[in-house]
Amino acid sequence: MCIPQNRFFKFFGYKSRWLFALFSYSALCGSVNEPIRWEWQTGYRNDIFHWHLKQFSAPEKTVYSERFRDLQFWVNSLTVRAIHRDIAIFARCSYGALGKGELKQKYSSLSFAQDPIIFHSKPSSWNFDSWGFLGYAVDLTAGRNYHVILVPLIGYGLNAELMHGNGPHDSKSESVLFSSELLSEERTSWFGPLFGSQVIIQPGGSLQFEAGYAYHRLHLRFRSKNRIEATSEERQVEKIHVKDRANLAHSGWARIDYTFFDVWRIGLEGGINYFSSRILDAAVKNETTLMRSPQKFKARWAAVSGTFILSRFF
Repeated sequence: MCIPQNRFFKFFGYKSRWLFALFSYSALCGSVNEPIRWEWQTGYRNDIFHWHLKQFSAPEKTVYSERFRDLQFWVNSLTVRAIHRDIAIFARCSYGALGKGELKQKYSSLSFAQDPIIFHSKPSSWNFDSWGFLGYAVDLTAGRNYHVILVPLIGYGLNAELMHGNGPHDSKSESVLFSSELLSEERTSWFGPLFGSQVIIQPGGSLQFEAGYAYHRLHLRFRSKNRIEATSEERQVEKIHVKDRANLAHSGWARIDYTFFDVWRIGLEGGINYFSSRILDAAVKNETTLMRSPQKFKARWAAVSGTFILSRFF
C-alpha cells in the first residue's frame, strides 16, 4: 500500500504546486476583472428523448422503443458569475416546468401478439439542470479599446428529467384491443465533469458577445416501468433500471448582452445540448412472471433553448 500512497501524494503535490502558482500569478498580475453578477433567465426549451432495447443475442433486432418528441418547457434559471483577477467563476440552477409533448411507444415482440404494437400519447414532464465551472480568463487584446477574452474552463454538470404518463392508451392489432399505461414516472439523469472554453467579445460601448462549448463525461441513471395488456388475463408489467458512467455529451451556447444604467444588463441566449449513451447491457424484469431478460439499451437526448436575460452587477 505504500507505493500507491506515495504516487498519490506525489501526484497531488505536483498538481497543488501548479494550482498555487496559477492563483499566485492571478493575484499579482491578473488583468481581467468583472464584479459579481446575478442573472435571471426565462424562456423556452424543446427536448427530444429517445431510447430503445435490442435483443441481447441479436443486437440488430429492436425489441422496444420510446420516442419523446417536442417536450416543450417554460424554463427559468438563476446564475451567479464573476471574474476576479483572471479567475472566472460560474454557477447556474435551472428548472423547466409545464412540459408537454408527444410519446410513441413501439413493442416489436410480445408473447401474446404477433405484429408490432404502437401506442401514442401526450406525456407531461419537468426537468432540473445545475452546473458550474472554474476558468482562467486570458485577455487576447490587452491594451486595446476592444477586448477578446478566452476562458478555458473545467466544471461539473447535472441534467435530470422526469416524465409522467397520462392514463391508458389503446392500440388495435389483429382485431385485438391492447392497452398500455405508464404506472409510475420515468426518470433519467446525466451528471459528470465537463471541460471546454468560452470566448467573450467586448467591442466597446454597451454591447457584449459570448459563445462557449463544453464536452461532458457523464454518468447515466435511467428507470422506467410499463404495463401492457390485451385482456385482464394477459398482461405484462416490465421494469428497467440502467446505470453507466462512461457516456459522452456536447453543449454549446451563444449570447448577446446590452448594459444600461451602468449595473443592469438585458440579453438573449441560445443553447443546445446533445447527450448519448453507449450501448449498454440492461436487465428487463417482468413483474408478472418474475423473469429477467438481458437486452441491449441505448439512449439519446437533445435539448434546444432560447431565453431572455436580466442581470445586475453587485
